[in-house]
Amino acid sequence: MFDLLIENGTIVTAQGSYPGALAIKGGLIAALGQIEASQAQEVLDARGLHILPGLIDDHVHFREPGLAYKEDFESGSRAAAIGGVTTICDMPNTKPPLTTVDEFRNKLALIRGRSFVDFGLYAALVADNTSQLIPLADEGAIGYKLYMGETTGYIRCPDDGILFESFKNACQAGLRVGAHAENDWILQHEKTRLINQGRTDPRAHLDSRPAFAELEAISRALILSEAAGNKFHVFHLSTRQGLERIREARSNGLPVTCEVLVGHLLFNDEAYERLGNLIKLNPPIRTREHQEALWEGLRRGWIDMLATDHAPHSFEEKTEANVWKAAGGFIGVETALSLMLTEVNKGKLSLERYVQASAENPARAWGLYPRKGSIQIGSDADLVLVDLKKQAVISADRLHNKNRLTPYEGWKVLGVPVYTFLRGQKIVQDGEIVGQPCGELVKPQR
Repeated sequence: MFDLLIENGTIVTAQGSYPGALAIKGGLIAALGQIEASQAQEVLDARGLHILPGLIDDHVHFREPGLAYKEDFESGSRAAAIGGVTTICDMPNTKPPLTTVDEFRNKLALIRGRSFVDFGLYAALVADNTSQLIPLADEGAIGYKLYMGETTGYIRCPDDGILFESFKNACQAGLRVGAHAENDWILQHEKTRLINQGRTDPRAHLDSRPAFAELEAISRALILSEAAGNKFHVFHLSTRQGLERIREARSNGLPVTCEVLVGHLLFNDEAYERLGNLIKLNPPIRTREHQEALWEGLRRGWIDMLATDHAPHSFEEKTEANVWKAAGGFIGVETALSLMLTEVNKGKLSLERYVQASAENPARAWGLYPRKGSIQIGSDADLVLVDLKKQAVISADRLHNKNRLTPYEGWKVLGVPVYTFLRGQKIVQDGEIVGQPCGELVKPQR
């Protein structure tokens, strides 16, 4: 006897879409196809809905420990679940940053029992924790985050010798290194130059972070990664040139992946005049040339995955008029699914490619596939059921983060999540939490 049967829906995978039923038992997908209702204790009629694997957002900032006034795991994971995300990977630039086994254990103790979704935890790769990388992997870290350019918390990039040593340890640990790839020396030089000119406007942030700074950082990291033998990932790719460099590396057989942010797809630099520092982001919202290149890369599969870089800040931090004082990043984990389903409905991306980029590929990259990111027998029953024809309007008043200021205020969307299931448990229905926090730490296959 199955625990739950979901029938009359359209099942969507990266390989295709088909009408069918899905049965769950013990938190796992137990059967697919034509299944009799009498075989299940409970039946959900998904007529008119599409059944997607639960989304995986491999780039969020839930801000614990130390910065919980911006967000915490309870509020962030609630928003994620309502947005159809069932697994997140949380960044380590907290206070203190997660760099040691002790800090990993402290963070896990702090958030355990408070998350509505499953979660992976990155460890920061810094100058003095090379010897900690393998023990952190043994503890359960999902991967390592390298900060090559200034962002929230300003974790400095190690020198190239330490990077090479760290990459070798990451290779031995069997985990992927992901980088915020911008050359910080270039960023600081350009920032100082613009400050000396008296620039404080929102566009100055873009001017201080030229595209070639990303290209240089990606190229340097790929050279070191090839020599060390580790798997490498580029977080929030933002430039045409960076994408071309990654494609070149792939053609040479290097195990490199990359992601694009929803924000870099939906905004270009024309939005600075309208939204100002609300769309300040690291790396910055760029020109239409880069935006179009990122869309092409996503459609063609050159870009592996989608993420949000969900980065909450207080109202005061985001509305600061001086661009150098304003916080970088904005929220997105709750709205990304509807925003991207709207683009799917416009024909800019197929639904199957969206599923691949937002569920299957993140699971593959971070060692969670096929347990996560997949609709197949034996996988975790992490599912989001969406109504592609339902309209809605994004409003901060209806979001579930601690700080709800969003650049998507007032945007009309077509396509919304209706149900979210985590390991077979219904946790969201019609935009409201209906379950208890049951998220667990996910450890990658090594």
